[in-house]
Amino acid sequence: MTLMRLLAVSASALTLAACAVGPRYEAPKTPPAAFVNADPAAVAAANPEAAWWRQFEDPVLDDLVARGLAANLDLKVAVAHVKEARALFTDARLDQLPRITASGTYAASDQQQPGSGEHRVDGETWQAGFDAGWELDLFGHVRHGVDAAKADAGAAEADLRDAQVSVAAEVARNYFEMRGAQARLAVAERNLDTQRETLRLTKARFEVGQGDPVDVASAQARLSATEAAIPAFRAAEVRSANRLAVLVGERPGALGGRLQAVEATPPLTKALPIGDAGELLRRRPDVQAAERRLAAQTARTGVATADLFPRVRFSGFFGFLSGDIGSLGQSASQAWSVTPTITWPGLDLGGARARLRAQEARGDAALAIYDKTVLGALEDVENALSAYGHEQSRLKSLADQVAASRRAAELARIRYREGAIDFLVLLDAERTRLEAEDALSASETQAKVDVAAVYKALGGGWQGAPARLAAADSRADR
Repeated sequence: MTLMRLLAVSASALTLAACAVGPRYEAPKTPPAAFVNADPAAVAAANPEAAWWRQFEDPVLDDLVARGLAANLDLKVAVAHVKEARALFTDARLDQLPRITASGTYAASDQQQPGSGEHRVDGETWQAGFDAGWELDLFGHVRHGVDAAKADAGAAEADLRDAQVSVAAEVARNYFEMRGAQARLAVAERNLDTQRETLRLTKARFEVGQGDPVDVASAQARLSATEAAIPAFRAAEVRSANRLAVLVGERPGALGGRLQAVEATPPLTKALPIGDAGELLRRRPDVQAAERRLAAQTARTGVATADLFPRVRFSGFFGFLSGDIGSLGQSASQAWSVTPTITWPGLDLGGARARLRAQEARGDAALAIYDKTVLGALEDVENALSAYGHEQSRLKSLADQVAASRRAAELARIRYREGAIDFLVLLDAERTRLEAEDALSASETQAKVDVAAVYKALGGGWQGAPARLAAADSRADR
């Protein structure tokens, strides 16, 4: 068969290649989401800023999130995975074209010529040229492989965005918890001063015969209890600071003076902009990643289906072949060959069908994972919105309690000094004030943490990634 005839047969076969076997992928139809637990007094339908953490107007927080998005090691891993997936996609696309490689070989032999008795012949063979290989994609084996690689690349990109969402939220959460520990420590230290004064007052009254030793012991016990709470707050502060350092790609303790205690920023009092509920599932990167993995498994089912049918491959050589290196490269040594190969698992169709069933099961699992991811996304949002709305209500009540308990403690101190009330009344008033102030500080921290949880659940924040990370992401496609 001549080369031209082979090419003609190949061209005719290409008309069949459009009939790829296997399933045709369609993205799952998912009903739009609705915010069931959104408190109208706490949230608004306005579109949030991509860099949602800037609402707190805290430059230290802004800097930490920016550093986290630029240097976090989990993000570097995710960027590397994007580069890997895009490179594999590029390699898969090249399977649609002939693969051509250059080669050069030399062979020396000493062998007996058949039918020539014991006579042996020395020989040399020199070869240089190009080898080519190509599969005629009659049933979509190659095409489905390309689709799978493309979907894998899309899943890796969505994983990168999901990692960016998580890093921004985790930096904010740990920052808020660190500031919360500092604020609760400040509350305890302020109350220590008050309790030391109360202890001094009870001792003075006892020394002049107007007090009771029980009052002195109770005041000392209350002071010791507050002192015992302080180490836990300091440990929580260090733990959150160390976690922040790791999140921004530094060693624990490296942030140093940047995290010194400052006056805490107040929690947000305006309605939290959360955007349109209908965009939720299209915005969540983990849902996007699950959908792309479902597409990849569907394409691989197409590959497994195509394995039931014959595969046609062509291999060829064009170059020079000579027994003498001196004549290699001359017209007389020119050589070419074309070798068509047909393979078909005709005697192993049972195994091929079993592999197809296994792949179909992987597709079913990918669909279930997608559905689970959608439900998990909705659960995250509803829980975050519910927690945020209820914490806002709790915060208002605690603020009222603190104001009232402070007035009560001041009046109790004055009346105790005047001898109008028992010491236990003063002790109870001061204990109530401390508990209320500590609870308010903890609630303010939790309200800020809830904001981070809301925006993490909504899938926002990756748009705020710095240009350097975006550039690294785009280079992964080269």
